[in-house]
Amino acid sequence: MDDEIAKVREMLLTLRPSYTTTNKEEVRVRCPYCGDSKHDMSSAHLYIAMRPPFKFHCFKCETSGVLNMNVLRDLGIFDNDVNMSIVSANKSYKENSGVQKLSFKRNNLNVIPYDSEISKACCDYFNNRYGSNYDNATITQKFKAVTDAPAFFKDNGILIKQNVFDFSKAIGFLSSDSTHIIFRDITNTQPNRYYNLNISQDNGSMISKMYNINGDIDVMHPKFKLVITEGIFDIIGVYHHFHDNYDENTIFAAACGKAYNAVILNYIHKGFLSLNIEIFSDADVPIEFYKSLKASSPYLSDSQIVIYYNGLYQPGTKISKDFGCKREEIELRKYLI
Repeated sequence: MDDEIAKVREMLLTLRPSYTTTNKEEVRVRCPYCGDSKHDMSSAHLYIAMRPPFKFHCFKCETSGVLNMNVLRDLGIFDNDVNMSIVSANKSYKENSGVQKLSFKRNNLNVIPYDSEISKACCDYFNNRYGSNYDNATITQKFKAVTDAPAFFKDNGILIKQNVFDFSKAIGFLSSDSTHIIFRDITNTQPNRYYNLNISQDNGSMISKMYNINGDIDVMHPKFKLVITEGIFDIIGVYHHFHDNYDENTIFAAACGKAYNAVILNYIHKGFLSLNIEIFSDADVPIEFYKSLKASSPYLSDSQIVIYYNGLYQPGTKISKDFGCKREEIELRKYLI
């Protein structure tokens, strides 16, 4: 398999890509379908993944799919051996891991629905925010929540140094890579409402605190929807109130900050090339921020992004300003950029 992948990479690099990642797993070349810019011959928008799944996506004309003989010929490659290598590698990938589980749980972590007063208080807080009626198991497994932190720490051998944050009064959520737990005080009595706890030896990266809701995504599918919010409670609110509006190939993720570009790149590098992006924004982030974000990224500059705000929010009112609240407190206000 490694020899076949190397053969494909070697051939794709003959296309004189305008951009190649340092690990040589992705390239961008001029698109044979839209022609890219007719004025700037160095312009290139066709992104090709040079590892299984071998897929492509043009960030200008939105043409996308799985590499095959016809696409290779459109690119000027007439090598049947390369085509057979791609077919073989993609088939093997689909059989082994064509459906990705967006859980990213480490095998040595024991995350269970605890039957305790602390867990009950956390689940009540969770359901009261959304007007929902999820049981303990769903909150724990679907939303990757730690509902009894002291018991979780004990079961997983995690030693916590004495600090000012009381974890017994907080609900936590495992990050996508399970290196962090993002805690939220449920009593509103602690000096800090949120606390980010690193439970790994990893020093962390820009996306180490990224969060996603568990789900199965077919990586070989040509199109995906990526729904992003800044915070975890907002993305859970969007999922709870609006998930019926989306198909199965939708990724619900929270940037846990404003690192939207890093989140988008994270999923592109995992094989989700053709992303339709929707951002459910905090009320205090102006539309100009997202316009500058789009203009600064080669992956976004030619894409249409949908931005939603909570139109009911008025400064000085008791209405929640974002989406981590009950449905009747939300009125979607839509912008296209």
